[in-house]
Amino acid sequence: MTRLPTSVPGLDEILHGGLFEGGVYIFEGPPGAGKTTLANQIAYAAHARAGKKTLYMTMLAESHSRMVQHMSGQTFFDPNAVNASVIYISGYREMEEQGLKAVVDLMRSELSRHRAELFVVDGLVVENLASRPEESIRQFVHGLQSLASAMGCTGLLLTSGNGRSLNAEQTMVDGIFAFEDYIYQWRAERRIQVRKFRGSAVERGKHTFCITKHGLRFFPRLEGLPVEDPPEARAHSAAVPSGVPALDAALETGGLTPGSSTLVVGDSGAGKTLLALAFAAQATSADPGLLFACSENAGELCRLGQAFQLPVGALLDSGALQIHGAGQEDEGMDEMGHRLLRLAHELGAGRLVVDGLAGFADTVAFPERGYRFIGRLVRELKQRGITSLFTMDPTALSVAAGAPLAEGLLGWFDNVIDLSRPADGGNSARSLGLRKLRGTRAQVGRIELTLGGPELPASGNS
Repeated sequence: MTRLPTSVPGLDEILHGGLFEGGVYIFEGPPGAGKTTLANQIAYAAHARAGKKTLYMTMLAESHSRMVQHMSGQTFFDPNAVNASVIYISGYREMEEQGLKAVVDLMRSELSRHRAELFVVDGLVVENLASRPEESIRQFVHGLQSLASAMGCTGLLLTSGNGRSLNAEQTMVDGIFAFEDYIYQWRAERRIQVRKFRGSAVERGKHTFCITKHGLRFFPRLEGLPVEDPPEARAHSAAVPSGVPALDAALETGGLTPGSSTLVVGDSGAGKTLLALAFAAQATSADPGLLFACSENAGELCRLGQAFQLPVGALLDSGALQIHGAGQEDEGMDEMGHRLLRLAHELGAGRLVVDGLAGFADTVAFPERGYRFIGRLVRELKQRGITSLFTMDPTALSVAAGAPLAEGLLGWFDNVIDLSRPADGGNSARSLGLRKLRGTRAQVGRIELTLGGPELPASGNS
């Protein structure tokens, strides 16, 4: 069977290639979930740009000009394609006066006239169909399937009903996409689940998505993606400098193992961000670095680097280091994970910092999936040959996640370092406890250092 790519970021990945030509698919979910935007996005981005036509039938009394006005703010929208490549018609009067069969007859006539390869039926409200015999609904869906098969086109049927489904056609259509606007306390997350898909395996479970000026963008569950052969690993020296000379000197290899993952654990104010910044400041143009900041912004990190003579500003100016914020507004866990991997790929990063795992924990899905998600994220970084350093405040993470998950996460990391203030130390005194090491051994189990002193000096590559 021939695939029909949707050209919607992330969706074809969930579907393992896109829809199938000749199939009829239901998009069901509450109003405002993004169904209409997605259908128009497929019509314009995938079909109109490829020189193909879409017949878009609305079943509501709303005028087409109003819909076009709403779509005009999207970057995928092309005003020249309106009623040329994307033809809007109304089936509202036929349904009200003659019933669903008249809607199918109208669709058949218009498909033949315009030779469209995709059709959309938008606005079948379940409550409005409650008085219609179930058999008429089944015949309606069967009629759409017959049209799709006979004319070699693909159909999208958009329905809403506040959680109620069109039960009559559940076993008849080729696919069912359930949209959900999930609210948890003060946070919100848009989700989609492919409940049925004939002809191919899909990524199962619920996946998050967002609606932007570019249309919908989907983020497949990171830990659910198939494990692929790793890309060609980056070339590294025997060891990766940590930015803390005292730590490098204590390790047999003289630094961190290339491609390894390190977790720095400490309470608020222990100096985790400074240690992470020292690691990021070892970036060079040949070995760029990416810093994913979950609390401080780039300006604050530049000022911190300047205070400790770390060349953060110069590295940003040269492009050897990039700083991006995480956890913006209602950004979901998978959205952050996919963005991090995309940025690392685009930069060609050899080292990466995630300063504050609590930024991932302060999401809707983390209490249920955080353990597996972090494990898969670390694995993806390792496969790409990226040496990573994460920081974690156990208290902040537990508060954000609503559960004490910190201990369960430690097993995913190659190295675990405790950073703390000695009981009898001064304001700048810190203690590094080498709690776990993989791929190397340490000559000592604990390192005493002074922030800004020779153990964590003004080091880095200008």
